[in-house]
Amino acid sequence: MTAEAFKGVPFDNVLKCVHCGLCLDDCPTYRELGVEQDSPRGRLYLMRGLWEGELDLTPDVAAPLNRCLDCRACETACPSAVPYGELLEKARGVIAENLPQSRQRRFLEAVFFRRVLPSTGWMRLISMGGWIYRLLGLHLIFSQTALARLLPDWAVRGNAMMPRFAGRSFKLGYRKSKNKGKHKVGLFTGCIMDVADLDIHRATVKLLEASGCEVVVPKEQACCGALHVHNGEREIPRTLALRNEEAFKDESLDAVIVNAAGCGAQLREYGHLFSDSPERNDERRHDFGNRIQDILVYLSDLEGYRNLKWQAKKETVLYDAPCHLMHAQKTDTPRTLLAENPAVNLVPLEDADRCCGAAGIYNMVHGDLADDILDRKLDDIEATLALNPDAATLVTGNPGCLFQIRNGVRNRGLPLRVIHPVQLLAELME
Repeated sequence: MTAEAFKGVPFDNVLKCVHCGLCLDDCPTYRELGVEQDSPRGRLYLMRGLWEGELDLTPDVAAPLNRCLDCRACETACPSAVPYGELLEKARGVIAENLPQSRQRRFLEAVFFRRVLPSTGWMRLISMGGWIYRLLGLHLIFSQTALARLLPDWAVRGNAMMPRFAGRSFKLGYRKSKNKGKHKVGLFTGCIMDVADLDIHRATVKLLEASGCEVVVPKEQACCGALHVHNGEREIPRTLALRNEEAFKDESLDAVIVNAAGCGAQLREYGHLFSDSPERNDERRHDFGNRIQDILVYLSDLEGYRNLKWQAKKETVLYDAPCHLMHAQKTDTPRTLLAENPAVNLVPLEDADRCCGAAGIYNMVHGDLADDILDRKLDDIEATLALNPDAATLVTGNPGCLFQIRNGVRNRGLPLRVIHPVQLLAELME
């Protein structure tokens, strides 16, 4: 029965795993739980068993697969090039379609995934509500008073890590670029980031224009679909993929710029999403993925950026590498770019490439385990701060990581501001 569910799902790559175990130490959940089934190797055993029909799809079998953060650190460690993230997301798709889902999961799918994230109108409405909520100080009431004890755990976490909603959409409010520069790029604004923490998009545009780029922001673009895919939904993100490919079809664009590591990885891998679809051979998937560039990776190749002037005073900075830049997009260019900047004294952060526990909505669904993973990260940050007390800024290039680490830093009372690298660079421009 279970093997039938995998029919039509390309899964042969699971056979690449030689069970060497080199991935174990890089897996956040294995480090915390010490259980084989909560390691990449163990999960690949489970996936293969389901695919070959040797295991029945039960809640006990699905649980370790759902506990994975999909950080893909195992891919970096793997000598056999097992495409773990792609296999996990396909397996979760089969699980979502064939195993009865919890009430929470059904609510997420019916409301959050199908209605809210794909709709700019809904996102603007929620952003306005979040902006008013913060303006009235309600976020403080629910975090600093006894009322917090009456709320469910997920609500307390959501309140603590709430984005800084702007009450409006960046893409709908964007006017034409000031530049008619040597380069022309599109800017992907996302779903949540389109209506929250808009300073990141503003800083992105500032850096691109200062480097000689004309910036185009299509209003028709949509959510990348990453949150859907990580949670086993595949049909909705395919629709979103087609919308994004159409929105950025302008062939005069040199690249499509993304300032969220998770979104960038998803956009680059739309081909995986369609691999079990009739549209799998469409060359548009491949062409679109190749045009996606993380903002710092793109700037690193621009002569205009290399010619920018920077402030004379150095700022001591810690850099945390988002998993979906290091392991999914396979680049460490942002760290190099920051280290080369004459206004930055970049301090090495131990295990900077290890997951912080955010992982989309993982920190809401698996809160206790996410906290344990975050604690390791915060211990490393504290140890680094003790040796570098003049450090006042930590940067990381993914919004989920920003919210997660920012909340942890605040709870520990560490003297650090946590911002996106583009915000730092925009400040340091002379």
